[in-house]
Amino acid sequence: MGKAGIVFGGYAAAFLLAVAAFEVRQWMAANNLDSQASSGMSAFGDSVVFVFVFGVAALVPTGLTLYFLRPVRRFWTVASIGALVFAATGMAAAVLFWTTRSQPPGNSPFSLAAEMSLGRMLVSPLITAAFLVCAGFAPATGPRRAFALAALCEGGAAAPWFLFVLYNILLK
Repeated sequence: MGKAGIVFGGYAAAFLLAVAAFEVRQWMAANNLDSQASSGMSAFGDSVVFVFVFGVAALVPTGLTLYFLRPVRRFWTVASIGALVFAATGMAAAVLFWTTRSQPPGNSPFSLAAEMSLGRMLVSPLITAAFLVCAGFAPATGPRRAFALAALCEGGAAAPWFLFVLYNILLK
């Protein structure tokens, strides 16, 4: 089995692990009246469990892929620039969310972007982890620093959201 087979096998294992976590959550909520009464919230929780378990488990085959790509300098240059651009969208989403959350929803494209910014912020922790893995495997100093900066930006985009959630959990 070649390098690609190992990587695809790792992603398949990550997918199966996420499916197993989803099934365990379904089994645990089968007789729970709260999950039956709030089926939409339960379904959202199921999707969050699946995405995060898959995302964390997929870091292993992603790391292998990055290890195999270490000699390809052009990949690291383009990927690090792309990571910085993508991290800027996370920062923009965080600023947009926190500056517009007290305003009533509207029909403008700006309001739609503000509503979608929460979804972008929810995946920031996984993206932060991915950028840190990339920084760890980057062969040159320039891309390594760019990935580290991108991870810092993504972490900054996620931190206010998680502090807000923790604040509401601890005080309610």
